[in-house]
Amino acid sequence: MSDTDEDVWEPALAVGQLFMGGANALSSLVLKVPSGLDDISGDWVKIDTSQYGAFVEAALRKRGSASHPELMSLMDGLLPVMIMLADRSGVGITASTPAERAYLEWARDRDRVLHGHIVEQRDGSVHVWGRD
Repeated sequence: MSDTDEDVWEPALAVGQLFMGGANALSSLVLKVPSGLDDISGDWVKIDTSQYGAFVEAALRKRGSASHPELMSLMDGLLPVMIMLADRSGVGITASTPAERAYLEWARDRDRVLHGHIVEQRDGSVHVWGRD
């Protein structure tokens, strides 16, 4: 974070790159607001917490009012991670509608992450997390 130089997330390099690609596209192409994320080395990103909070809230507003199924699906892959980073960074995210409040609750539900993820095993079988 730009205020403290504290680490808030240490994903694998490919995961971080995928996140940054999505965040950059959402910021510049869809929302047209700065993300507050500054890729300083390809492996480290500084977060300007005030800009990042505004970015996450703009994304939450967009998702809360979205009706396009593919946009909703794409944002559902990115926005929960954005919210997690905001929470870990101490950035307060304010929901202004019931839909936004419900989305925040859903995104912060740790059990949500464990349901519906399909993983191919080394033997070729498939395992779905959260199902016994």
